[in-house]
Amino acid sequence: MSSEPDSTSTLPTRSSKQALYLVLAAFVLLGGTLYWGLSTQRAPSPEPPPEISTAPPAPVEPEVIVPAEPEPPMPAEVPPEPDFEADPELPTISLADSDVVLAEQIPQLNGGELGEQFVMQPNRLERGAAIVDNLRQGSVPYKLLPAGRPTKPFPFQDNGLAVTMDPSGFTRYDGLADTIDGLDVSATLALYDLLSPAAEEAWSMLGYSEISFEEAVLGALGMIMMAPTVDPEARLIRDESNWIYEDEALESLPALQKQIMRMGPDNAEKVQDKAREFRGALLDRDL
Repeated sequence: MSSEPDSTSTLPTRSSKQALYLVLAAFVLLGGTLYWGLSTQRAPSPEPPPEISTAPPAPVEPEVIVPAEPEPPMPAEVPPEPDFEADPELPTISLADSDVVLAEQIPQLNGGELGEQFVMQPNRLERGAAIVDNLRQGSVPYKLLPAGRPTKPFPFQDNGLAVTMDPSGFTRYDGLADTIDGLDVSATLALYDLLSPAAEEAWSMLGYSEISFEEAVLGALGMIMMAPTVDPEARLIRDESNWIYEDEALESLPALQKQIMRMGPDNAEKVQDKAREFRGALLDRDL
């Protein structure tokens, strides 16, 4: 049986070692200062005054007492630099242990109900890899996502001349867009780095060897970012039981991008801005 990883343990970092060096240096400097102050000689006391006589004293030039030169302080001995071992590597989380880590960490990403629903099912990292695979190819993995299809059909407007989307239908996606917009990018990236080896293992189980999991993630984010902004007045035509875009250039877009377009301009902007933020954080981390 595999033991659960200890997510509460802390690891020494390079910054903590540097702080220790600074403390040691400060003590050395303070010790040298105190040593110099205690070893400095005092000026010699003046000679006792001569005996008093009745004769008027002859004028005497005042003697200038020059203090003795202080002896130079002994150099303070600098303690040898502590012999620290190299920074330990981050703990390796196996694919088998990843469910436990995800269950503990995902609530900290500010994912709301979506995050809670995601960790309720097993094989979380394997499902995450499959979701990324679908997204990068432009598909919408409804069966894998914690958020299913809306139960109500999308409303349409028909003015007698053209059928278009009814903007009131965009509000169905407000909750999803707000949840995505509120995700903590820094916490998500930290969790991604921790689970990266296990994620690559889950990704390899899908049979891909020409690209890495991180490249697939960047591709999925790029697919989301490239969804065009569509005029809500774009005309729709009937195709059997479905409504499709009359403009073939729009209708031929990947399903994922058309789904983003159906969220409405405001919600689509929130989702695309967050995808852009995640992508930038991933690329900046590798610089």
